[in-house]
Formats: sequence, structure tokens, C-alpha cells
Amino acid sequence: MNERPKLGAGRIAVLVLRYLLAVFFLGAAVNKWRQQYITTDRLSQIFMQRLEEIDPESFGAWFIENIGLPHYQPLAWLVCWGETLIAAGLLFGFMTRSAAAGAMLMMFSFAIGGYYDASLIVLALMFLPFVIWPTGRWHGLDAKMHARYPNLWMFR
Repeated sequence: MNERPKLGAGRIAVLVLRYLLAVFFLGAAVNKWRQQYITTDRLSQIFMQRLEEIDPESFGAWFIENIGLPHYQPLAWLVCWGETLIAAGLLFGFMTRSAAAGAMLMMFSFAIGGYYDASLIVLALMFLPFVIWPTGRWHGLDAKMHARYPNLWMFR
């Protein structure tokens, strides 16, 4: 009754993409931890540098001046832990849809917050299949968690 679906070429390709994006996020998280974002003013320095590079009349400049710089410590915490948890969720197939939605939100937030680059939008959209399809149930802990807790939205 609760059989795992067969993994055809299409599903395998989607899973490979999931793992590649998980490794991408893991690398980004490791980089932030190594640079000690949480315990130093590294993110504040990055915001100041970015502020010098962008149009002072842009929304990104407003965001950095009014949100980023005054709140760089909580933002650093959110970025470090967010990237770490997203990577873990995608790697282990645990709360995969939530992890993918978090990744999309993070990419859009970076784009809005002064780091606009067209590639961020494309990168954010690459997580959409993991929000739509239950890839964590194809291969990951979501399958076990869904069997145990079938009514919880987190594992669907």
C-alpha cells in the first residue's frame, strides 16, 4: 500500500538536481561559518562594500541602509542557519518542500536586498520542482516521515 515510486530517468534527473543544489547550499553555508558571520561583523562589512557598488537611489541601497546594516547580526544568523538547514533538508530529503521553499525565499531576498543578479532569479526557480513534486518521498526521509505522520503537511 505504501510503496515507493519507481525512479525513472526523469525522477533521477530531478533528484540529481536536488543533490547538486544541496551541495551548492552546503558550500555556501560552510563558507559563512568559516568567515564567522554570526560572531563577527563580516556581514556588516559586506553590506558596506555592496552599498558603495550599487545605485544609491535603488531599493537595494535603501534595504541595506535601513534593514541590513542596523540588523546585520540577526540577518547573519538567519543566513548561516538558513543555508545549513536548507542544505540538510535537500540532502536528506527531510521536509524537502519546506527546504526548497526556504531556498527560493532566500534567493529572492538576496536579489531584493541589493545583490540583484539575474542568475539569482533563475537559481531560485530551480528549486520549484522540489516544492511541487514530493522528491523527499521518492528518495529521502520524507517517505518514512509521511508513512508515520500521513496528515502532516511537512512530509507530503
